[in-house]
Amino acid sequence: MARINVLSTKLILAALAASVLIATSSIATYSFIANDKSSEFSIFTSKEVENRAHFMNLDKFVITIDGEERTHYLMLELALKTNSTKAHDQLIEFKPLARNVLLKMFSQSTFEELRQMNEIERLQSDVLAQLRKVLMLNGYAYQIEEVLFTKLVLQ
Repeated sequence: MARINVLSTKLILAALAASVLIATSSIATYSFIANDKSSEFSIFTSKEVENRAHFMNLDKFVITIDGEERTHYLMLELALKTNSTKAHDQLIEFKPLARNVLLKMFSQSTFEELRQMNEIERLQSDVLAQLRKVLMLNGYAYQIEEVLFTKLVLQ
């Protein structure tokens, strides 16, 4: 009987030691993953999050456009696409500069020029080229991939 008690006590102690070892190992692994800020060392994160598209919406704004007979208005809403979280975060800081570029660009156009503009893609590429140029000159280190017009009203 004493032999069974000793054996069962040893078995309980071994199970307890194994449980403590598993718990300690789990806590250490979680701590490593939670504190590791670089995704290159973690098997649980992927670079797909960094490489997915990020969009920054520019607030709606209205621009006065000169016409032959009267003043017209252009209401514009657009989004800028980047492929990096860092680029998106920095682009938020450059938002006033981006709005200024658009205001200058469209306010120099006449109503007749904009009305005849049937190619949205060409207008988007012109805006993209202007934004890239001005942002680069002002220290924006990333690439804007695309300009998306979400609303364009000319009246």
